Amino acid sequence: MDERAKLLLLGDVAGAVFGTEDFSLFLYSLVRMQAPVAIVELGTGLGASAFWMALAAKQNGVGHVWTVDDLNQFERYDGLLGKTIAHLRGIGFGPLEATTPGQYFDEVSNLLGLRSQISFVKEKIELEERLHFDRYPFANERIDLLFSDFKHGPDDVLSILGHFLPRMSAASSIFIDSAPTAWPSYLLLEQVVSHLNGGHIPAALQDRTAIDLGPVMRNRRIVLVHVTEKDRKRAQNSTAWLKIEPIDVVPQPRASMRGV
Repeated sequence: MDERAKLLLLGDVAGAVFGTEDFSLFLYSLVRMQAPVAIVELGTGLGASAFWMALAAKQNGVGHVWTVDDLNQFERYDGLLGKTIAHLRGIGFGPLEATTPGQYFDEVSNLLGLRSQISFVKEKIELEERLHFDRYPFANERIDLLFSDFKHGPDDVLSILGHFLPRMSAASSIFIDSAPTAWPSYLLLEQVVSHLNGGHIPAALQDRTAIDLGPVMRNRRIVLVHVTEKDRKRAQNSTAWLKIEPIDVVPQPRASMRGV
């Protein structure tokens, strides 16, 4: 069984718990196509999306995933780890013997051959701290892809953008899970992106970062796409995609062009 087949099994079990079993495949495809170097995930869950992105990076021969979580979901959901491991064993995923979350992530990384492509960062994310992410191992990286999958309220969206807009590469993507189908967050994103593309920095956004966002957003635009799951009756049924790109007459990231 190759890594993709194993990950399909993992996605059916682990991805379904947090609603990322399908979107993980989208992220895998995007990473394969665009070959991002620095990939950050906020909210590891059971690792389905992180492992899919790491596999894409391995196949590309470039890229690394940093995934951040305080692992408190294993305390909130009684028996989550044991039930997940038992289910994976039962469907033939591989020999898992983990008794702690850390061991689970290590064992799955080994089974998939992804130890070099993924780093697990055990931290409690504090969006209220302006310099919070300065101590993280990716602090000096220009981030090509950010997948935020842990909070999606209006204040959280503003804080995520305040922390990460200054850290993003010229052509990059920010994904905020569940935001489009939370009405206040949807409206906020529409307004914020409209202001940014018009050359204006909303005060509520600027207040959440120590970096002047004026120069950060100069000569850049954001294409906002609300990715929703049609007729899916669950809370985690959407993702906001903010595609950041330089203002140019060709698509980003750069690709070979016909007719030029």
